Amino acid sequence: MPPFIQKRRNLYYARLRVPEDLRGHFKKLEFFKTLGTPDKEEAEAKALIVVSGWKRQIAAARGSLGELEKMAAEIRLAHDPKRDDSDVDMTDKDWFIESVAEGIEDEDQEVRFRAIAQGIKTPFVTFLDKFLEEWDVDQKTKSMAASFIRKLGDHFPSIESIKRPDVLRVVKSDRSSNGTKTKNFAFARRYLKYLEDEGIVDQEIRNPFSELKLKTKKKKSDEIEREAFEKEDVERIYCEALNAGDLPLCDLIFLVAYTGARIEELCGLKVTDLKKKSGVEILMIKDAKTRAGVRNVPIHPDLKPVIKRLTRDSSDDYLITEQQEDQFGKRSNAIGKRFGRLKTKLGFGKEHVFHSIRKTVITILENAGVPEGVSADIVGHEKKTMTYGLYSAGTSEQKKLEAIKLLKFRLKR
Repeated sequence: MPPFIQKRRNLYYARLRVPEDLRGHFKKLEFFKTLGTPDKEEAEAKALIVVSGWKRQIAAARGSLGELEKMAAEIRLAHDPKRDDSDVDMTDKDWFIESVAEGIEDEDQEVRFRAIAQGIKTPFVTFLDKFLEEWDVDQKTKSMAASFIRKLGDHFPSIESIKRPDVLRVVKSDRSSNGTKTKNFAFARRYLKYLEDEGIVDQEIRNPFSELKLKTKKKKSDEIEREAFEKEDVERIYCEALNAGDLPLCDLIFLVAYTGARIEELCGLKVTDLKKKSGVEILMIKDAKTRAGVRNVPIHPDLKPVIKRLTRDSSDDYLITEQQEDQFGKRSNAIGKRFGRLKTKLGFGKEHVFHSIRKTVITILENAGVPEGVSADIVGHEKKTMTYGLYSAGTSEQKKLEAIKLLKFRLKR
């Protein structure tokens, strides 16, 4: 049932929630009116006219063209049954468009409203909010997609105007990395597929964002290759954090130096993730970016006192306690930025980041002769061979502990 009608007893009613910011203006939480009919199709047709009036009031109260565009988009997607009037070749949607358009005083706004509602000229991002609302992905992905699709809107005046050659020119002018371009234009392709599924664009016409050649030629000098810190550099950064009184950052550096884990994996560790398996004390990393990232990491003897203190002092069940989540639910954002400022102060450039300590750990293990498969199971990398990667149950906790004991840093509180 459409959200703007409701059945009570035998009759249908039209209803529309008043936007929160306008409830004081209208002095009510919602508009509500009987449609005087028990017939659903008749009620839907009548509700279109009633609701359009309410929406015009909302648009007028805000003085917003955007509200009219949203209304036009809703009409564009609405069910469109043929009216019974034999002498008038108009659908309910036609009548609805006329009803709304007649109440728009500004001529330019009326023309724009009609163009969107009738599918003549629709701004590229008109249906973006609805697309994002129905797309079942995390908020971070939605935010990245929204940002890129809105940028594309600067290149294409309307959905109807998108042509393959224009898309290819946009692709060619994009100087982003191959990975970023692949991700961004996949967002655009999915958005166009949504418009196809909604009947907004012709399904028979090739999706202009499909099968794009996205490789970008870059000079080697333009690419930043992440480098591992030297062992002494890790110790120096730790000491600087200690001198600055940033004890949570000290603990985070301590943790990564003896586990090689990713920053968000460490910030997501809880007190309840401390376990014992096969006689070995371990940290269970469950929230990882890859399947291989879900793993058990034995606790280095030098790390045990730190883990004990963090467990005792935690105020929110996290080992790295009291870190605020960002808009995407990540806890490492603020502390990661503090690390960035600290390493820059010590003279390290863009090639060195927090992830570089993870590379330091891997380098130490490799130079100590630890088999690659054992290191992969410690740091959460995919194994390259099918035998070990697909069929092996993984390195034993004892073997991983023996490897981890090879890590030695001078980190003292």
